[in-house]
Amino acid sequence: MSFGRQLLEAFASHGDKVAMVGDRSQVTYAQALAQIGRLAANFGASGIRPGDRVGLAMVDNIDVVLSIIACWKNSATPVVIDFRTPRSQRARQARDFGLKIIFESRAMPGDEVYPNALFDAGWKTASSPDLRAEAPMDDAIPAFLIFSSGTTGDPKAYIQSHEALARRIAARRAVVEGTAKRFLTPMALSYSAMRHQVFGYLLYGGVVRFFPPLFTPSELIEALLSFQASGTALAPSVIARMVKEVGERATHLLPQLSVLYSVGGPARGEDKIAAYRYISPGYRISYSSSLTGIISSLSGLDILAKPESAGRPVAGVQIEILDADGRALPQGERGLIKARTPTMASAVLMPDNRPFVDPQIMGADWGIPGDIGFLDADGFITIVDREADMIVRGGVSVAPQELEKLIRTHPKVRDVAVAGFPDETMGQEIAAFIVSEQGTIEELQAFLRANIAADRRPREIRLVASLPYSDNGKLLRRQLVETLARK
Repeated sequence: MSFGRQLLEAFASHGDKVAMVGDRSQVTYAQALAQIGRLAANFGASGIRPGDRVGLAMVDNIDVVLSIIACWKNSATPVVIDFRTPRSQRARQARDFGLKIIFESRAMPGDEVYPNALFDAGWKTASSPDLRAEAPMDDAIPAFLIFSSGTTGDPKAYIQSHEALARRIAARRAVVEGTAKRFLTPMALSYSAMRHQVFGYLLYGGVVRFFPPLFTPSELIEALLSFQASGTALAPSVIARMVKEVGERATHLLPQLSVLYSVGGPARGEDKIAAYRYISPGYRISYSSSLTGIISSLSGLDILAKPESAGRPVAGVQIEILDADGRALPQGERGLIKARTPTMASAVLMPDNRPFVDPQIMGADWGIPGDIGFLDADGFITIVDREADMIVRGGVSVAPQELEKLIRTHPKVRDVAVAGFPDETMGQEIAAFIVSEQGTIEELQAFLRANIAADRRPREIRLVASLPYSDNGKLLRRQLVETLARK
């Protein structure tokens, strides 16, 4: 059974219970079921057919959830896009990954042409003029197309089957069961980890509260208290801000919060300990990737014992550490992390719209996310580096090479390097070091605003005479970051 059918059956069984709450509206499971049916019919009338890939770039997360399931009813594959992405980025996604159409809340400025349509909220309540008999959902059609970290330049996308999706969500059941199943989060559904969280709560009859993405720590804490949330998922930088706001306490600030998930990137050991001691005993952090799903998890007293680690492998997952030649390394030695897992993505969809099982990074039951780490004597894994120099800004992973490729398209840019540097609020911020004889910072900033989403846009721009390279031609990013520290 496809996960879409499984979810529809769950919605039918939950009846008149409240399912989702937003800023301006809420919807019960029964109402959601009816709205999904009408959306599916209207999507069909808009030309969506089985096997199509459909971009969803809406502001309202309730509309995104309903539209995902409506796509599944049409045996189409939803592709969730951050509603803040620039028009040029959406055009590349539509072109490179064969999107039939992108439904969006508003048209973004720019001249790029791509197949798009404004999402009409009236579709949820109005019958389609082209009502056809529903065809059975095709389990072979992928459940999602998940973009790799960063979506500028030439990103990869992972194909996720309904079976793998169901397994990733089922793995969370033990965490959800036994709680009040009241989930609140300000994070966007363009992140696959957030979709898994939301669908897990909806599958098991919970209520999901979508909180606005702009907030202070005090506002978020008050929302968690007033909603009586039993679960939330937040970026490590957000949790770090909450820790700073709360300070040391004799009791937990949010004792009713059974699950405080840290998602979207690594966290400092001291922040993990403080979140567990002072905010919620349900704090947990997982190491995962879009390719493999969850690999390991750290929670409970393990946080105090091994705060710098990413925890132990979760059930059904085995970890190996490999050297440069693919040979397994002994305990304690650093190398490339390989995970055997039942929740693997099916394939990589390349920018030429070609599914590809890359033998360098994946197999039927294993994947290599691209991180460097080691296993200790107790079976805990510690991540020490990211193979691709990934930047994690506020829970959003940004690949420097992708930003560099885009910036190089500016006619006045001769060379460019992008690097992350520490930031108390966002965890990391992004800096661009640009070699340009005639370009000005102002015109380069205008170019970045037009072509890169705000959450991936460099905050710091430096014009430099040259970039540092090693003798073998490797860019020395660390030297560039050190120049920022001397500012």
